[in-house]
Amino acid sequence: MTPLITPEHAIAIGFIFTRIIGIFLSFPLLNTGMIPLNVRIFLVVAFSFYIGSLMDISISTQNLTLFSIALNILKELLIGFLLGLLVNIFISAFSYAAEIISYFMGLTIVNVFDPTFGQISVLDRFFILIFYLIFFVSGSYKFIIGGLIMSFKFMPIYNFEFNNGIWQFLIQKSALLFLIGFQIAFPFALILFIINVSLALINRLIPQINVFIVGLPLQIFVGLAALSIGVSTLVYLSISLLSRLSEDYIKVITHIGTGG
Repeated sequence: MTPLITPEHAIAIGFIFTRIIGIFLSFPLLNTGMIPLNVRIFLVVAFSFYIGSLMDISISTQNLTLFSIALNILKELLIGFLLGLLVNIFISAFSYAAEIISYFMGLTIVNVFDPTFGQISVLDRFFILIFYLIFFVSGSYKFIIGGLIMSFKFMPIYNFEFNNGIWQFLIQKSALLFLIGFQIAFPFALILFIINVSLALINRLIPQINVFIVGLPLQIFVGLAALSIGVSTLVYLSISLLSRLSEDYIKVITHIGTGG
């Protein structure tokens, strides 16, 4: 009687399982409490068996040693962590943009404790949720799933060759966090900066006016109005950002495997 799963396939699925766990540990949505733990476990197991059957991956048990198995588990965790880290860099750009706008609006002291994101500002939560919404509506999640499957082609299981240039590539992409975050926040920050300069001139010209009492509600009102009017611009920037994310995600996978 032929077994449903051979030892070679069982070990391969175990390594696939490890790589997917690495992605779930660093992927910004999957490592939060927004998705229940039992759902995440189900997704990891489902993806492992699906990729194992799709790629028909198997490993010979003849040359396996305890040291090689432990080393390969660490390698798979690292690869999965790197694949999720790039998405985390791009979503951090949204978070950084929200912090800049919150600073100009005077909302830096208005923080909330969210069990899924920790101590964040109100705008930070709003921007992150917009990113997640556009991420699924635009179909960008398909590139993430497709890239995960491609990673087993460019970086096969039980292959210990690793391209060192991936670290330089990720460091270069990390610098985009500040650049993209500033580009997203610039239109709103510019409007609020002009308001601040105007209030400073009013304070110098008409010192009888209490600028602090007038200025803080005005900054919040103008900031919310600018966000309401410019939300379409925010969506457009989000789509462009996700398009860039998809391209860089494929580049990361090719860098890991071939040194492209």
